[in-house]
Amino acid sequence: MGICYIKALSENTALGLWKMTEPWQELKEQLQLTPADEKLLFEKKTDVRRQEWLACRILIKNITSVDPEITYDHNRKPHMVGSKQHISMSHSGEYACVYVSETKKTGIDIQKLKPSISKGADYFLHEAEMNWVDVENNLLLHIIWSAKESAFKFAGNPDLDLKKHIITNRFDGNQKGEIEVSVLKPELNTVRIAYDTFGDYVLSWTI
Repeated sequence: MGICYIKALSENTALGLWKMTEPWQELKEQLQLTPADEKLLFEKKTDVRRQEWLACRILIKNITSVDPEITYDHNRKPHMVGSKQHISMSHSGEYACVYVSETKKTGIDIQKLKPSISKGADYFLHEAEMNWVDVENNLLLHIIWSAKESAFKFAGNPDLDLKKHIITNRFDGNQKGEIEVSVLKPELNTVRIAYDTFGDYVLSWTI
């Protein structure tokens, strides 16, 4: 199916969503990979991982008009070689997504809904969240999980713990909205997260 959409969120930011139906071999033909990137591609152990890796790069190419070469810093945050644009990537199930900005840090996440997430709620919900979250509300739990992942990528600090250091303020969970998230390490920062739902997926991104 390919690109579902590319949305300009502002003059300098864009979000892209891709439904991965093509085999990775077909996706590879849409990119001019460097020898180093081709090596990375073939180090992926499964067809699905290669598909995800390629789909994210094709989305970035469609947004930036260049074949991206991506490196990761010591915090495992991705960067485009030779570019000051900020990027974030995610994939789950049949979808891959990217978020690109010329002016600000980015964080994006996509989650396919799973019926068993409530069993692991204690793993990612802070004590303050436990006071108001309905752990039987499957969609709400996925929205919170995704928002925390977006905030984690935005912060670019691998020492952050989703439960201890990233806390969502109370909100009314529904199909679409915004969340205020507190990131407690190294000092208190507030991050705004937008989220949307479609089918059995939740998509979130930093504002």
